[in-house]
Amino acid sequence: MNFPDINQYLINEPDIEQSTMMRTPCLRYKGEFLGMFFEKADAMIIKVSASRVDELVASGEGMEFNFTKKRFKEWVLIPRVQQNNYATFLQEALAHAKQKVDK
Repeated sequence: MNFPDINQYLINEPDIEQSTMMRTPCLRYKGEFLGMFFEKADAMIIKVSASRVDELVASGEGMEFNFTKKRFKEWVLIPRVQQNNYATFLQEALAHAKQKVDK
């Protein structure tokens, strides 16, 4: 799995843009971070609400993202074993971003 693979899930959505985060290709909605593939953890990162991150971690579907020992409370790692569900997770990140940006 790599950036072109996850990019395909949202390629036809309006206002999706390719960008970078931590020198890694990522997807954004009107500037708001959505997700990217994080090779170091062999997982996709998405940005959702802090409560949703807690749910995903508690259910075992996701893992906390604590890059440089700092916990990112709205970011969650979705392991490669969940790659069949990456499109759904990215749609969830998009819905979260739209809620924040399109008020």
